[in-house]
Amino acid sequence: MKKLKWGILGCANIARKAVIPGILGADNSELYAVASRTKEKAADFAEEFDADKYYDDYQSLLDDEEVEAVYIPLPNGLHKEWTIKAAEAGKHILCEKPLSGKSKKEAEAMSAAAQENKVKLMEAFMYRFQPFVIKLKEMLEKGVIGEIKEIKSNFAFDISDRPDDIRFNAELDGGALNDIGCYTVNIARYLMGELPTKVANFFEKENEAGVDLSGSAALYFEGGTFASLYYSLTSYNEQDLEVIGTEGIIRVPGFFSWLEDNYFLLDKNGEVERIPVKTGPQYLLEVEAFAEAVLNDTEVPLKVDQETYANLRVMDAMRKSAAEETVVKL
Repeated sequence: MKKLKWGILGCANIARKAVIPGILGADNSELYAVASRTKEKAADFAEEFDADKYYDDYQSLLDDEEVEAVYIPLPNGLHKEWTIKAAEAGKHILCEKPLSGKSKKEAEAMSAAAQENKVKLMEAFMYRFQPFVIKLKEMLEKGVIGEIKEIKSNFAFDISDRPDDIRFNAELDGGALNDIGCYTVNIARYLMGELPTKVANFFEKENEAGVDLSGSAALYFEGGTFASLYYSLTSYNEQDLEVIGTEGIIRVPGFFSWLEDNYFLLDKNGEVERIPVKTGPQYLLEVEAFAEAVLNDTEVPLKVDQETYANLRVMDAMRKSAAEETVVKL
């Protein structure tokens, strides 16, 4: 089987702990090169994962003709620059979420560069390849709990004891919405199968120049359905999902924790059934799906013009709502 040769731009923890192991485990992929801003770190990274090449600057990796695709786990504020440079170098691109930490307009420039250079670009929402997430969508489409009335999506944890964490860096597009709020938006859109028509959102910030530490949003969908979102970098752990329907409720404790022993709680007719669900290697599945699209020259499963733009439209509206203290229509 032909394997896609990957290069990694940066030595972020998400690359080390999740995506590189996914590449190493994928049947259609191989880790070829890594790059860091320091030679020592790049060398250590290459040795740890047995990469063929390492570079002490990102452009040198892009200039390597053997590299076919790159994974970009860089800070949000660097996504645009290096996605465009990767596209211009003829590399296919899997970029961490959010594709843009600023706006849909910025993402459009990144997508345009990919199209102009005939390379594939996908935003790395790995959880969308998770079997239990797909199972939940199937159950809702089958009407197991009737028509959806509301989705409650919470993703919160506390890193307030890490003031130097990059997620608190406004210049690099940090903040709770970009880091984890994007997931709460994404799952609401995915399960509803449409965009909301109105958005109201509030931020907690230390000051106007700082990042959003926490946020809460209400999304209104056509036909009278709602989504309630909470996301925070300074809150007690809360990563549950709840879908309320006309005929029942499905609760998924630890939905955003992606636990090995995940399960659904189906509440119908006064009885609660615990349903075990399969948890799969979501990063490996994401890598395999992207590599398959490249190797077979087919569309990537999470299309930028459909998935990424839709998510960023909602996030743009949430920022506008918080800034202007008003309900924003999409």
